[in-house]
Amino acid sequence: MNVKASKLAAPKAPQFTASDDRISAVLARSREISDLSAVLSLAAWDQNTALPEGAGELRGEQLATLQGVIHEKWVDQRFGEQIASLADAVSKSSFTDADRGLLREVTREREHATKLPRGLVEELARVEASSFEAWKKARATSDFALFSPWLARTITLQREVADRYGYKGTRYDALLDLYEPGLTASRVDTLFSAVRETSQRMLRRIQASGSDVDASLLEGSFAPERQMELARVILKRMGYDFARGGIAQSPHPFTTDFGSPYDVRVTVRPDERFVDSSILAAIHEGGHALYEQGSSPALARTPLAGGASMGAHESQSRLWENAIGRSVEFWQGQFDAMRAAFPERYTDAQPAEFARALNRVQPTLIRIEADEVTYNLHIIIRYEMEKAMVNGEVAIESLPRIWNQKYKDYLGIEPPTDSDGILQDIHWTGGFGYFPTYTLGNLYAAQIYAALRRAYPDLDARLASGDTAFAHDWLRERMYQYGKTYEPEALIRIVTGERPDPAYFAEYLTRKFEGVYGLPEEPVSTAPTPEAPGEKAARPAPARDEKPRAKKR
Repeated sequence: MNVKASKLAAPKAPQFTASDDRISAVLARSREISDLSAVLSLAAWDQNTALPEGAGELRGEQLATLQGVIHEKWVDQRFGEQIASLADAVSKSSFTDADRGLLREVTREREHATKLPRGLVEELARVEASSFEAWKKARATSDFALFSPWLARTITLQREVADRYGYKGTRYDALLDLYEPGLTASRVDTLFSAVRETSQRMLRRIQASGSDVDASLLEGSFAPERQMELARVILKRMGYDFARGGIAQSPHPFTTDFGSPYDVRVTVRPDERFVDSSILAAIHEGGHALYEQGSSPALARTPLAGGASMGAHESQSRLWENAIGRSVEFWQGQFDAMRAAFPERYTDAQPAEFARALNRVQPTLIRIEADEVTYNLHIIIRYEMEKAMVNGEVAIESLPRIWNQKYKDYLGIEPPTDSDGILQDIHWTGGFGYFPTYTLGNLYAAQIYAALRRAYPDLDARLASGDTAFAHDWLRERMYQYGKTYEPEALIRIVTGERPDPAYFAEYLTRKFEGVYGLPEEPVSTAPTPEAPGEKAARPAPARDEKPRAKKR
């Protein structure tokens, strides 16, 4: 961990070469695909927020049709010729970083598209829509049997996708690569081993101390409509632009865009008993949304609009939710909003005790309600199960039992129902490979936060005064505006001045919770720093034009 690394000068704002016909031709087709993808995302947003109960099957057919049309655009022979012509030109002439990023992304997307027949693409969309409807009913009734046939179908389709894409290690590698370029199961195993040790060591120290944090300040009776208004206030103060966005309720919080940076929307799920669920979800999804809204307008309607990868995206949701949004200083500057929303509960409360409650460490069944110390253990459980499912190592009917056993082994608790267990997340309705990016995002976030603190030694005082614009502006200048112009490792270098280094996370987590629980400072236990995420990535993260992917909590 090189905390004295010199800063790299941020590259110029991304811009495509306007005078080259080959760039113009590729951009024209890319914009058609982007427009169609925006409509597809809008239909998916509606399914999550407002679709009538009886319309799920029809919506699946509509999504399949749109996916099929988009697929044909990608595999069109003329488009392939235009991409090849541009590749030849870029190799011989001087183009911008945005030009090169465009070529990289369209090449990757076309290669993926040509490996899948249109029928399979349409079936994936159809099954995802039906799987989502089945998941909602299964979770509401805590009955895994209602969801398991659709999960089985999804596993079969995902295996076929992986086989068609190809892989060098395990089948699961092909799916990981869709969300984070070059990421493999062996790489994740190495990273997660160190993260698991850091997390479990910190948890053992806290439990052995006998100390506890009173989190009762988060409990009460909180009207959902007032929680939604509070979420709006917090988002606006973070810098989220409601003129280019919106907020709604959904069964699981997520962020999606219909053409970054001009239309980026978020959802939350209020809990009438615990106010932190909706507030932390709003800040988390707000981090995703700021990233999307911060993308340069020059990249709009192209494959470069949006985040560099899902790991990069999760770095922003986790940075804002945890490093900033759970800090005492943040709530010193924002607690007036809590008092205004729920005066009967918070008029006499203090920001410090509220922030302390947000940082209580206690193993919990629900991932999105987990504290920072145990959160990655939730991810590791899902990763291990995904890998086993995709690689054909487990039977569908055994999954709830395996899930429950892993929670007992890793966290010392066991879900009493499927809703509190294997049915709590929406992600498996659409496929596999996403979950590891949450932990990867935590690793990136710790390093970016350290760089932000170096850039602003008075960061705490700024937050305590209610100012978050400085952080937003810094991130937009050094990270957000570039979209997918650069691959993840290059982007982390631009933001922090050094290669991705997971040691930052061990330092961040250990020091923070030693402070929260008043533990004596100990040396941070870290294994030799493994190869950084993305260090050997040969391919970039996928553009959402082939298959829009909402950023989920």
